Order: sequence, then C-alpha cells, then structure tokens
Amino acid sequence: MPMERRKSKFLFDYLPGNTFNHAESDLSGLVSRIHEDRDEAGRSKASELPDAYILKRISRHAAAWPNWADLSLSADDASIVTPGAANFEVFPRTFECGRCGTVTQLRWEEAKDFPRDDAVTCGRCSAQLRDHHQMQFVSVCHCGQIQEIYVPEHCGAGMALRNPGTGFDNAYWRCTGANCEATVGFRPSAKCFNPDCDYGQQARKMLPHSASQTFYPQTERLINVRKDLDTLLSNDQYQIQIVSDYLLERSGNTGPSEQEKLSKAMELLENNEVDGRDEALELAEERLTVDIQAHRDETKHFLTEQLSDVNQIRLSEELFEYLSVVNPEYDEGDRISSYTFADLAEDAQDTHLEPETVDRYCRLRDKLNLEEVRLIKNFPITTVSYGYSRIKPSPTGLERQPSTEGGTNDSSDQPAETDGGTTPVDEDGDPPALLNLFSSGQWGDTEVFARTNDAEAVMLTLDKETVVEWLRENDVIDEPDIDDLDRWFLANVGHPSRFEAIDPAGDPVSRAAYSLLHSFSHSVIQSIGKLSGYGRDSLVEHLLPRTMSVIIYKRSDTDFNLGSIFTLFEERFPDVIDQLDETDYCTYDTVCRRDHNCACEDCLFVSSVTCQNSNQNLSRSVYFGGPFDGPDIVGFNGM
Repeated sequence: MPMERRKSKFLFDYLPGNTFNHAESDLSGLVSRIHEDRDEAGRSKASELPDAYILKRISRHAAAWPNWADLSLSADDASIVTPGAANFEVFPRTFECGRCGTVTQLRWEEAKDFPRDDAVTCGRCSAQLRDHHQMQFVSVCHCGQIQEIYVPEHCGAGMALRNPGTGFDNAYWRCTGANCEATVGFRPSAKCFNPDCDYGQQARKMLPHSASQTFYPQTERLINVRKDLDTLLSNDQYQIQIVSDYLLERSGNTGPSEQEKLSKAMELLENNEVDGRDEALELAEERLTVDIQAHRDETKHFLTEQLSDVNQIRLSEELFEYLSVVNPEYDEGDRISSYTFADLAEDAQDTHLEPETVDRYCRLRDKLNLEEVRLIKNFPITTVSYGYSRIKPSPTGLERQPSTEGGTNDSSDQPAETDGGTTPVDEDGDPPALLNLFSSGQWGDTEVFARTNDAEAVMLTLDKETVVEWLRENDVIDEPDIDDLDRWFLANVGHPSRFEAIDPAGDPVSRAAYSLLHSFSHSVIQSIGKLSGYGRDSLVEHLLPRTMSVIIYKRSDTDFNLGSIFTLFEERFPDVIDQLDETDYCTYDTVCRRDHNCACEDCLFVSSVTCQNSNQNLSRSVYFGGPFDGPDIVGFNGM
C-alpha cells in the first residue's frame, strides 16, 4: 500500500523495516519500500549530493559494527536516494478472534487488502477479523530480523494464547478444539527466519512492535553538503586550503576591508610612496594582504608533522563545516545567515534589542567562558539514514579505542574486528546487535536515504584559552605556554566516532576536552528543552571539537513548533543561562557519581537519535566539578 508523510519523517520514522500504527485505523504495518523523490522534470533530488563524500563519512561509523566485514557502502554497491513516499504491508499478520480467542496468522495475500476484504474470517468460528483484533507483539532478533510470534498447531482447530501473568514467563497456548485440553508452552518463535543468522533462542525477544527497541535508525548529519565535496576526499591541496582558511579566519587575516585599504592608501600618499590614488589602493591591498600561498605551504608542513593522511581528511571535513557557518565564501548558495552577540554590540547587525540588553548578553557570555554565541538562520543540514539495528542502538561493548596520534583512529578502510567466535557476546553477555543496511527488496541494491533541510540554530564556542587553563588546573597538560591555541587544538584534540568512548589513559587531552564540549552541549539541550517544551528527541547537537564549538538545532521532522532556538537565545538568553545551572541536578546523584561518572539517563543522556556520540564521553563533573574518571576535578564553570 502506498503511504504519504511529511518527507523529512522518512529519515527517522518511516524507513524500510520499521513498524508504525496507521493514522486512519487501528491497523499496524511495516514499511517495505521507499520511493525516490523527484522534481517536476523527473530528476532525482539526490543528484546534487556528493555520493562519495557521504558514503565515506557514514562508512566510518558503520565500520564499528561487528558484521561490517559482510557489508559495503562503497559507491559501487550503494546509491543515495531522497525519500518521497513509501509502501507498507500489514504487520504483524497475527490476529486474535474477538469471539473465540483463536489466533490466526494471515497469508500475505489475505492481509494485502485488509481490512477492506470482508472475507478474512476466523478459521474456527468464522467471525470476521477486524483491525483491532491484530496482535501487537512480535519476535525481534539481535541480527535485525523481525517476525510474527510463533503459533503452534495441535489438532487443527486452532490455538488461543493464555497469559496469566504480566510478562510472558507463564504464557502458554491452549487448543480451541472441542473437548481438547492440550496446552503448549509459549516461546516467541521457533527459529529466526533470517537465513544468515547463527544466533540461538537467547538472541530473540518478545516485544510490542512499536517499542523503541524494535528499530534504531542509524543516522549521520552533515553541514552544507554540496557536489564538489567529493574532491575533498582525494585532493590534499583542497584539504590544506580549508585548514589554512580556518587559521586565517581565526587570526583575523581574511583580507583587508575597504576601509583598511583606504586608510593605508592615504598613508602611502602622505608619505609620497605613490603618485596616484589607484596606485595607492593597489599597493595598500598588497601590503595588507597575507601571502596566501606562503601560508598554505606553512600549513601543509604543519599538517604533515601533526596528522596522518586520514586524520587530515577528517580535520578538513570538520573545519569546512565550521567555515560554512562563519565565512560567507564557504556558503556557496549564499543561504546561511548568522550573527553573533559581538556583532550586535558593534552595531554590525540591526536588532530590536536595547544596547543595555546586548551589553548584558555579552557579559553573560563572558561569564560562561564562551568565546562566541552565534545565531544562525537557514542552517543547511543533510540527514543521512544508512541502516538500522534492533534491541540495541549501538554495537555495545565493541567500541574502538582511540589512537594517540592527533585524536582518534579512522578505520573506514578496514573491517571491524570481531572475536572470531561463532556466537560472540557483548559486554552484557548478549549476542551483539548487528547493522542492517537498506535495500529495495531482497536482491536490490543498497540504498542510503538523505535529505537536506534548513533549520534555525545556535552555535556556542568555548573560550580556548580558558579550556587550556582548565586542562592545566586538572593536571591534564603541563605545557606552560602555547604560542598558537588554534593550531594546538587542531593537533591535540580528536573527534571520536559515533560509538567511541575515548580512552582517558591513551588520549587524556581529547578525553577531557571532548567530554567538556559534549557535556556542555547536553546541558544546553536540557536547558532549551525546559524553556521551549521541546522533547529529548527534538533537539540535535553537532559537535566540532577542534574548534570547541557545538551547534544545536531542532529536528526538521518534528511537526510541532513552540518557538525557534534562534528566538529563544535572542529574547531569553539570561533564562537559558539560569536554567543551565539546574542541569547539575540528578535524582540518582549518589549512584550516578559513584558508578556512572556523573552521567546517566536522569541527568545528561539524550536520545540516541539526537546525540552525536551515543551518550559516550559525558560527565556533569567536567562542567560543574566532581569525580571524573576517578579523582575529583575542577569544573569549567568555576574557571
């Protein structure tokens, strides 16, 4: 059956393999296929996306799954699709008769037009089966399979499910045949229907089909995606240019303004160094402009000394996203609009706020040890959904540890290692959850779903000098003087993969700095949620740790709008700050501090869909003070 929905919802809620409750009936279904969205000329809306760039970036995260060696997201095996509509089928096809209680499993042909087909009846008493007779429980396997519960047979009359308890430990099947009292013990399924699954019965769980554990979409979000980004992966000169432009942007050497050139030209004329105005302006620009090529050559030397080729690519990707927000030259479509509190204070941006209000905002910014608060409109986010898992949202217990070379490992070109056993288990003693990629049918090509939406956002940048002081205060570093803070952060702070917990012994700087930024991000998200009413699934973070920046925005697929983040920071910034202090509270504080490094579901955790690092590398202590990785530390807000 075809299904239309708000198109951004297909990236989260209506993906192949996911179940849902139909809006117009009590019927439940399973999404079986996604149809591509096309423009009026019939062109794919994904044609302007950089396939190689997107597939490479999501492969880094997919490689963490234990079955990655059996999968492929290469450009030869996978295609990018912008979803526009979907097909679904009735699921589960298990119905319990409202008259006699007999459970019937419909064939696909019987369920195809249900409930319009009045001929679908109970096999025992012939009562008509309705949508509200559909059973909601399914069998879910760690391998990714989802299927109807197993209904045994006895004497041909049918079986009724009896469950005297709240769970299914005491459930059993009773034969509905006349004068038959036979019973059969209940089990979710006799076998997993996935032919490649080697897991035993312990890998399968009985769950309502709508439970969150039945489907965890695996997504990645990219900023300012455009077609020419494919060249970033292979063109080291482009990578060097991005890093060089970032360093020049940070130092303020982005080129002289017209006023600076005019002032310098007047000086040259007064000193009789030139004969005319045109010559003066030309010489003024030459003297005020940094030698770009020399700077790029020096940047190349810096990168060669500090980073591997793989980490250079990852760094340039991150800095490209940062520059897309702050540097108009990286906004090719001239679509992003942003300004900072400093812009308001310097009258560089029109505002309805009174000067006293702007001045107060700037003082609060400084009090929080923030270098910059930037409000962003038309923020282009490309959300990419590349697969799903069931029962667990991440490859628990199988996270890779970082290297000590400029941050974290990048194993996108290597298969994820496993223990080599036929029945591996994770740290909880369960068979590990596996990644499942999307495809159109059993033999179809792999499909990756992507869509770009504009959002309103806020970017918060921590003051790097204060971060370094905080690291010194907590004995993470002992360097007395750092000549160039921006280069130091590029060389020493890593960016972990989606599921990676940074090893505090192997990379203490990245562990501390990233945890600080990440924890601060979650505290701000909690504050925004309290003030705006947005739920934990609605607000998304995008971390740029080498710049010590986080961008927070609202998911485009949430239908309600209670006021934008942009407006909240513009009108109620002091309230956001006041609410931030409340995020140090945890209902389970004693246990949270002792056993969970001051980060748990009650205080810092947010939805796995919206957290960039799967709730890893978090602690209230890094911002507010307290135990972190063992000893007590000084919080960043106390600096």
